[in-house]
Amino acid sequence: MLSGDPGAGKTYIALAICAAVTLGHEPNTGRPSKPADVLCLSVENSPEYVLRPRFDRLGGAASRFHILRGSVAGEGKHALRGSVRLSDISLLRDALTRTKARLVVVDPIQSYLGAEIDAHRSNETRPVLDGLARLAEEHKCCILLIRHLGKAQTSRAIHRGLGSIDLTGAVRSELIAGSAAHDATDRALVQVKSNLGELGLPLGYNIAADGTFRWTGESRLTASAILASELQGEEPGPMAEAKSFLSSVLAQGARPAKDVKAEARQAEISDRTLTRAKASLNVVSRKRGMSDIWEWALPEGGQS
Repeated sequence: MLSGDPGAGKTYIALAICAAVTLGHEPNTGRPSKPADVLCLSVENSPEYVLRPRFDRLGGAASRFHILRGSVAGEGKHALRGSVRLSDISLLRDALTRTKARLVVVDPIQSYLGAEIDAHRSNETRPVLDGLARLAEEHKCCILLIRHLGKAQTSRAIHRGLGSIDLTGAVRSELIAGSAAHDATDRALVQVKSNLGELGLPLGYNIAADGTFRWTGESRLTASAILASELQGEEPGPMAEAKSFLSSVLAQGARPAKDVKAEARQAEISDRTLTRAKASLNVVSRKRGMSDIWEWALPEGGQS
């Protein structure tokens, strides 16, 4: 998973990786590898005006670059067109069978979960991600999920992504892209999680005014430095992280208390700190209707 704020260059990075894969070399080092096809899912960027021009500028092999824009059932004027959802494994399997892609880019993941999936509920996102993992294993491909960072103020990078902390828990590796607080041109790609080995060194990159992308070698930037401008002077700490966590998970409305507590534990927030943060934010605790389910909600005016 690749996470970053708007304007960080996440799509540029993904396309640079795609171009290198289609040409048959590693993205940064240039070491040779076997050329492979890539499959791109993107709804935020126009294929005609953004994706292909950027990919072509990076020198990628166009014949190996495939864009999945939707599904089509039937033919001619009676054809039914539909959107793509990550839960539609049969559609994705068909696309991979046709393209034989070894890399799949989903940009951004929030746009492909579907309206019925709440990105903040791990019990809803985990089946989708498990299905993708099985699909990747079946077709021997890598899936790169692009994710926006949230507005929560926290010093821990793995807590900043939009959606459930389980999104980070499910992927094997997560990267943060962004720039230094004092210099927007000082950009880096930083690995913040790896289940496959030691964390890699931060890798610098540059996006020129004309849209030219290039890797700039090893960087001294850290994830904390990239996120520093978002902290707005707040002293980072367990309480601040717990408050930002609650603000994020309850932003869209009331949630069952047991779900919030479970996600907090996954985010390494203690029950005691969570309780203190709940009191500080004046979080409302109430029963859901006539049931025995207790739910938490931000005070009126605190939801988005």
